[in-house]
Formats: sequence, structure tokens, C-alpha cells
Amino acid sequence: MQQVDTGSRFWWRALDAQTPPPVMPVSVEYFTAHPRRQAALPATGLTLQVPKRDRRKVSRNRKKKSNGAWLAFAVCLVAVSGAAAILAGAMPANAARDAALNVRQYASRGLVSVGFGIDQVSLTGQRYTLDQDVFDALDLANVKTFAALDTGAALKRIERISWVDTAQITRAFPGTLNVQIKERIPAAIWSRGDKSYLIDGSGRTLGPLPVNSGWVLPHLAGEGANTDAALILTAISRHKEIQAQFHHAERIAERRWSVVLNNGSRIELGADREVEGMDIVASTSTVRQAILASPYVVDVRTAGRATIRPLALASAANIAPSLTSMVQAP
Repeated sequence: MQQVDTGSRFWWRALDAQTPPPVMPVSVEYFTAHPRRQAALPATGLTLQVPKRDRRKVSRNRKKKSNGAWLAFAVCLVAVSGAAAILAGAMPANAARDAALNVRQYASRGLVSVGFGIDQVSLTGQRYTLDQDVFDALDLANVKTFAALDTGAALKRIERISWVDTAQITRAFPGTLNVQIKERIPAAIWSRGDKSYLIDGSGRTLGPLPVNSGWVLPHLAGEGANTDAALILTAISRHKEIQAQFHHAERIAERRWSVVLNNGSRIELGADREVEGMDIVASTSTVRQAILASPYVVDVRTAGRATIRPLALASAANIAPSLTSMVQAP
């Protein structure tokens, strides 16, 4: 206590000593993990040395760098494309095409470098389809990345291959292209001149008939026989007895069919009347017996009736009326 002589009397006392708050321990890592915290260190003239193995790694910075690389690549790609578009407008046609080609090449290389390139092609389901035909349809010589691959156009090109019925394209990460093929089924052998081909039920030509192929299929002959194959094959398949005796069918003048059986008999069908004519032959007992015994020509070109004559006389200029019989269809 202290007393002061100033003409007035007063006195004062000192405050009680204050207990300092506890100081929380701060690790060295707290200051070294961030530059701003390190700046808050007291200026003691000492430098903190933290072993590298004890320093904390900040993954956020690495993620930012990765995102930044992708962003930088995208920006560069857009910039190059925009510059090419601007230059193309001011260039002659040939120079513009060359500039656009160079831009596509640089863009393709960039996409390949970041993992969008086509590294491998897996082809399944093919037996008679040539692998090279499928690769050519994919245009792998020019298409190097998935971004440059037009899947719809590639599928159309693949399905135009003779043996291919349908195709499917999928991607297997990261750089594999899977192509799955379903092939067509041969339905007949078509002879044209001295060459023979395999065709399917729709008449599509699949390819040349391999030597010693062993295909057991109906034989068709004549110009245009492939396009109308479905009609005659359907008409014959309706009658098992005639189908068992079927040898081959000939297309006459690209208008009508002549069916040849194993015993040499011929069934002359009218134009666009394949099913009706075969029904007349199958439903008439006299005709059935004739075509299963000695060879006869059965003419069902006229609606509602069948004419029968021996095959040996069919080519004669004058045929005796007594040797020709007419059967009314039931």
C-alpha cells in the first residue's frame, strides 16, 4: 500500500497476480505443413529442421496437378481446333484440308497419350468371315482412338460383309475393342455357268463353294435363281415326298422354275405360281405315281390343271395326243 500527499487523500492497492493460461503444446508439423503457419513462428533466429520422412504429404495438391493436366490438355485441344477453324476460313481449299488433317493427327496423338487409343481388337464369332475384312471395315489404318471411331458406320460396313448377319462392338477398358459377329447360314448351292456359290435363305451370295466342302444343300441353277430362291425352297419344303425326290431346280428366263427330280422327271411351274403348282402335284395321286416311276414331264403352268407326258417325248416336235394326258386338279 502506498500513500500520496497531493492535498487530497486517496489510496489504491495492486491487483492480485493473475495465473497465466495454460499453453497448448504445438508440434513442429503444425508450422511446417503450411507456409502461412511457418511465417507465424517466433523470430528466434532458429530454423526448424524436420526430417523428410516425418513430413506430412498433402494429396490434395497432387490431385490438383492431375486435374490441371487434363484441363490443360482439353484447353490446348480446343485452342488448336479453334485456330484451325479460323485458319481454314482464310486458306485455300487444299491448304484448309491439310491444316484440318494435321489438327486431327495432333489430336489423335494427344488422345493416345492420355489413354484413349485403340491398342487391341478382339474378334469372335467368325468362322468363314476373313479377319482382314473386319479390320478393313473398322478402318484401323486411320482410326487410332475411340473418339475417332464412328461405331454406327463401322457396324454398317461390317454387316455388308457377305457372311456377316449381325455384329456388335463394345469397349474393354482401357484400350481393347471387342467385335462379336453372328454369321449367316447357307441354305442352297447356286450354280451360275461353271461356278457355284453358297447362298442363304434370303438369296444373299455368301461366297464361292469350297472344293470338297461337303455341304449337303439343295442345288439351284440359272440366272436370277439366287434372288428367288426363297420362293421355290418354301414351295418344295411343304411336301416331304417331293422334297425327298428333289434333285435341283432351274430358273427359266428369270421368270419361272423347272424342278428336276432324282428319276429325271420335271415339274414345270408357272411364273409366280410356285406354291400353287407344287400343291397340285402333291394332291393328285396320278401325278405322284408318274413322277416316282418312269420319268415324266408334269406341266402345271396353267391354273387348275396338270398335263403329263413321258420325258422321252417331251422334246419331240410332234407329240401324239394319245400319249399326253390331262389331269384336272381337285
